[in-house]
Amino acid sequence: MRIGRGSAGLFAAALLLAGMLAGAAAQEAAGPAKAPPAIAAFGDAIQPGPASLTGLHGRTYVPVYSSVMAIGGSTRIDFSVTLSIHNGSSTRPITIERIDYYDTAGKLVEEHLPEPVAIRPYGTIQVVVGQPDTRGGLGANFIVDWTSPTASIEPIIEAVMLSSHGTQGYSFSSVGRKVER
Repeated sequence: MRIGRGSAGLFAAALLLAGMLAGAAAQEAAGPAKAPPAIAAFGDAIQPGPASLTGLHGRTYVPVYSSVMAIGGSTRIDFSVTLSIHNGSSTRPITIERIDYYDTAGKLVEEHLPEPVAIRPYGTIQVVVGQPDTRGGLGANFIVDWTSPTASIEPIIEAVMLSSHGTQGYSFSSVGRKVER
């Protein structure tokens, strides 16, 4: 049987489509990505990271406070910190490569992400630093490295700090800022 040029093109396209479908089926069969312990509660919001990190690479700096001074500096109020990373895209995942927590002196306190994960469209992951954990001090921060498939998609990253001292409750938020990578 002889295959003409048009038939060969159709045959190649059919082979390519079959390969893509088989790859998608294998990923679906594998189920959701295994979430690192720091973000285990958000396993449904992530998928396996890409084999290569291509696209727009970014870094976001998020100032947070595990403690603040009150009453003229004589009282320290400790806060719990929740870092939230949102994917605002309806169609494409965003890969999070690194979530690192630094103290007031700029020293690394903890690496929260051992390997890259991809946040599904409209998905969110969070990292929590508990109220009794004051290792970050008065001027802690998170650094989040990420890769986006296009320049129009960037993660929305913010932190919420909560505390109570006596009968008073305290809360405030901090928005991440894109910095050089």
